[in-house]
Amino acid sequence: MAFIISLLVGGVIYILVLNFWPKGEVVDLRRRFGEKKEAVRPLTKISNSIIEMIVRQVSKINWDWIVVQREAIKKQLDMAGNPVNITPDGFIAFTLICALGFLMMEFMFLKKTDLLIVIAFLFIGGLFPKIFLNDLIKKRHHSIVRTLPDVLDLITLSMEAGIDFTAAVSKVTSKMEKTPLVEELTIMQQGIRLGQSRMNSMKDMIARVQEPNLSTVATALIQAEQLGSSLGPVLRVQSEQMRIKRFQLAEKLAQQAPIKMLFPLVFFILPSIFMMLFGPILLQYLRGGFG
Repeated sequence: MAFIISLLVGGVIYILVLNFWPKGEVVDLRRRFGEKKEAVRPLTKISNSIIEMIVRQVSKINWDWIVVQREAIKKQLDMAGNPVNITPDGFIAFTLICALGFLMMEFMFLKKTDLLIVIAFLFIGGLFPKIFLNDLIKKRHHSIVRTLPDVLDLITLSMEAGIDFTAAVSKVTSKMEKTPLVEELTIMQQGIRLGQSRMNSMKDMIARVQEPNLSTVATALIQAEQLGSSLGPVLRVQSEQMRIKRFQLAEKLAQQAPIKMLFPLVFFILPSIFMMLFGPILLQYLRGGFG
């Protein structure tokens, strides 16, 4: 029981650290127009100063393993869109804080210093941020797959109306809702505006997102541009293929639904039904039988 309580408290600490983690710098239009910024709470100031101090200490470590981890975390943060604008050093510090938080819960509730238990709690605490980041990547890729055919259709229609690919992408991204795919296309457009070639900008998007379907579309556009062919027919074919893949993904998820429902059905729903049906009969039998 103490083990379960310590895990729950460790999860609460993880959520609190995630809530108080300082967000990246963003453009504040209210400050530009002279409006007063909302006051920061004292607890938030203290937590921000402590976290920033830990991040500075982590950034001073230059071990080979840490350098490799920084590069890998940077790629994963780019794949997730980095919604809180956190640095790789910040993510490493966040992982260390979560691991130490779980270890503190182990000392408070279990009160054991067994090496295996300590390593287990450190591993569980350090695993939570990784799971959270992988979940963000999965959701972002799923959103890109869902919206990719529709965005390709709109870009194709805009090009058939007489504008080039860059202008079509700009028009579509300015009119559509801000989805992960629209954000990536906007970043690609910003690279083109800064003087980067369209081919290199799409290659950077492939390396940044690492979503197979988007990579397939971008690779087809790069090949068409290298060969000098028109991009309109290529976009039309890719849109049809992406729509077929989206339909196949929906069928796959529909087939997985009964399997996913099996666990809650067997362990939660059926026991409740049996208790409702046979519970009164069992109570009557225990009180003196049916005679």
